[in-house]
Amino acid sequence: MDDLIFTGDDEQMMLEFKKSMIKVFNMTDLGKMRFFLGIKVLQQANGIYTCQQKYALEVLKRFGMEENNAVMNPMVPGFKA
Repeated sequence: MDDLIFTGDDEQMMLEFKKSMIKVFNMTDLGKMRFFLGIKVLQQANGIYTCQQKYALEVLKRFGMEENNAVMNPMVPGFKA
């Protein structure tokens, strides 16, 4: 199984592309993307937003750190290490 993600701002062109792909390949349309590689994707009229909270929580759990306390550690703008 392979996944295909396509995007665009021309609704008609996207529908035609989807129809042509379905003719050639055995495809299922899953609708708008919600998760990709562990990243949550939220698509709204004013933009597309991503959030890695689920992935970060999985990493913390993998290393037994999900119960640790959070701390604020702001980055200094323009700082180069």
